[in-house]
Amino acid sequence: MNNIKFFTQHEQLKETLPPVPASKFWPQWFKDQSTSFSDGTANREGINTVKSCPAMLDVLNMGYIIPLWTDFKLMRTPNNNNIEWLSPNPQMFPITTHPEEQIDAYPFGPDTFKGTVKLINPWQVRTAPGYSCMFVSPYYHKHNNLEVLVGSVDTDRNHEAHVNTFLTSAINEEVKLDYGMPLMQVIPYKREEFKMETLVGDYRSSICKAMQFVHESLFAAQSYRKKLSPKWFK
Repeated sequence: MNNIKFFTQHEQLKETLPPVPASKFWPQWFKDQSTSFSDGTANREGINTVKSCPAMLDVLNMGYIIPLWTDFKLMRTPNNNNIEWLSPNPQMFPITTHPEEQIDAYPFGPDTFKGTVKLINPWQVRTAPGYSCMFVSPYYHKHNNLEVLVGSVDTDRNHEAHVNTFLTSAINEEVKLDYGMPLMQVIPYKREEFKMETLVGDYRSSICKAMQFVHESLFAAQSYRKKLSPKWFK
């Protein structure tokens, strides 16, 4: 089994709010989602919902979640596209920005800060040789104001994982980022070379065919996760 290390200089943070497997941070709407529905007709009884989708279940369980380490309040100001921010401990947990000039070709929306808001991450990440990490917004955790810029880092060599974000809000609107909210999903992967092929025909493996039959014919919703796919991230 490969190890991934999350390390910080803050002992209290390690004890109170460490990164956790993403399987422990399912979004509330997904927890509340029913597993099946019926529209009252004989042909549409017990239809599975998105809660039994194998692809969604896998991505919700993939990797680890870094929760936000403190409360923040942010506000876009009318003065030269600036950001004002507050936190209980700004010296320990600061925020910086990258100016528009560094990303001025990006198609910003009308209410998005033109630049990026950078949360200085107190956690660093280290993986085994040959392994990197993808850093993304937590999948299916909808946030109306904040979007993490997707990135990949060779975390076997570089361990910093600061969180660059796009902030969208009206001018002078106060945006609250709450302590403990899922901020970033970290997905380790092995760096390997691939050669692409494009083919015509049915090239599914026998395992794939069997899994699809079992998922569609025999088991109830979420059977894929419980009975067919191992939990990789612990």
